[in-house]
Amino acid sequence: MAERMTGGQAVVRALAEHGVEVAFGIPGVHTLALYDALIDSPIRHVLGRHEQGVGFMADGYARASGKPGVALVITGPGVTNVATAVGEAYTDSSPVLVVASAEDQRWAGKMMGHYHDIRDQTEAIRPVTASQAHATAVAEVAPAIDAAFARMASARPRPTYVEIPRDVLEAEAEIVFPDPVVVERPGPAAEQIAGAVEDIANAKRVVIIAGGGAAACDAGAAIAAIADRLGAPVLTSQMGKGVIPEDHPYALGNLWGTGNPVDALLRKADLALVFGTKLGGAETEDGAMRLPAALVRVDIDPEEVERNYRPSRAIVADARKTAEALAVALASAGIGNTGWCADEIARTRAAAMENQFGAENAAYLAALRRAIPRDGILVNDTTMMTYAAAKHYPVYAPRAFLVPAGYLTLGFSMPAAIGAKIAQPDKVVVAIVGDGGFQFTMHELATAKQFRVGLPIVIFNDSTYTAVKMDQAMRYDRRYIAVDLENPDFVKLAAAYGIPAVRANSPAELEAAVVAASARDTPTIIDVPIAWTY
Repeated sequence: MAERMTGGQAVVRALAEHGVEVAFGIPGVHTLALYDALIDSPIRHVLGRHEQGVGFMADGYARASGKPGVALVITGPGVTNVATAVGEAYTDSSPVLVVASAEDQRWAGKMMGHYHDIRDQTEAIRPVTASQAHATAVAEVAPAIDAAFARMASARPRPTYVEIPRDVLEAEAEIVFPDPVVVERPGPAAEQIAGAVEDIANAKRVVIIAGGGAAACDAGAAIAAIADRLGAPVLTSQMGKGVIPEDHPYALGNLWGTGNPVDALLRKADLALVFGTKLGGAETEDGAMRLPAALVRVDIDPEEVERNYRPSRAIVADARKTAEALAVALASAGIGNTGWCADEIARTRAAAMENQFGAENAAYLAALRRAIPRDGILVNDTTMMTYAAAKHYPVYAPRAFLVPAGYLTLGFSMPAAIGAKIAQPDKVVVAIVGDGGFQFTMHELATAKQFRVGLPIVIFNDSTYTAVKMDQAMRYDRRYIAVDLENPDFVKLAAAYGIPAVRANSPAELEAAVVAASARDTPTIIDVPIAWTY
């Protein structure tokens, strides 16, 4: 049945029919028709302070919930501001839908001096989105949003973009509202599973490598079953941390490094099963990770499955469906081997920990682990403590270690943690960030306070862009430039926002501060003075 509605109402109706409960955004004159429609909808709106923060919030919401995050932005600067956050979501395969306004169609691209003029807005966002749509009439709005959700649900979950001119948002029309498209991610073909079972039957020692794609689709239970059956250690990328609990007997976490005990173990393998990771340059030290010739790679992205390491067998399918099918097939065939025993894995794990990066400050990470419940979520920034956390902070569940792994964007953690806490209000969510990265998005403290987001924000503070300074020390003979920071007093900054703050001068003080902050329904700044050795 046809219904009369504005383009703005069509946007909100389409979002609601796809189960959207929360949208993050900042209104402008071009999006007022959309925002007016939100007033009468069940969708909760969270008002950010900058579109980059809005994008990170939507990303954090998506990573913590497994459902698409939604960002609502205005024409021109709204789109270019959100693009950095969308780029992070793109590299890290996070499903974020950006709905943007555009200039009236009669003025589009003409640069005649109207507000937010931009020459080609869609082209500006194209490099960091998986699909782009431009609605030219009210009747095109809902189908464009349907297609965006279908793209995120059926393929690699990357950001999508729907652009609607102001005149379309404000126009009214009689439209027939479509039923939402229901799609499923592809599973493996039976012959692919049979081939992988044959490969495994011919192997003596199998290792498993799992990445963010495996964690995001909850493939952990099936991967753990395969590991138990084959005596196969499970290594993870940073984004794969928690795919199986890191206290599982076969978990080796993110501990690989050139020449270390995990590397020695890996070189003894004669087959590797790889689920949902590109085996990227940073994780493998540009290909220094030696993998066996028998390499079975599973990825939903047909381009990714061939990237960096060429597989002997490629399976383009959902990682969870593939792992489940493989676990069943191995059990049915009665295939299993001793591989490595749990004691060998435990010794390897302990030996690898002895010389891992960040040992000098590992006590702070141990304090965080004690303070955060087993299912709590640690949201990381691009900071030295995050690099250390990848090694020293054990993770026990998927979606519990959020990290900007691809773009390595500064300023990710606090707004992403706001989104994560809104997605998972009953879980403890903690943000860790360096003093430099915090100042990229610290204005989102106002958002956290306004919406009563109970969030400990741990600032590891050495008044330096530490990673850059370390590189200058190692590669440029300590010729330092543009890395030392004159910071505000973060405790006093918290007072200006009317929120609690404390300075923690030891791991014990940090642990107590995080526990106390986690019980509040307001953000808390925890300033932790720290030092690194260059």
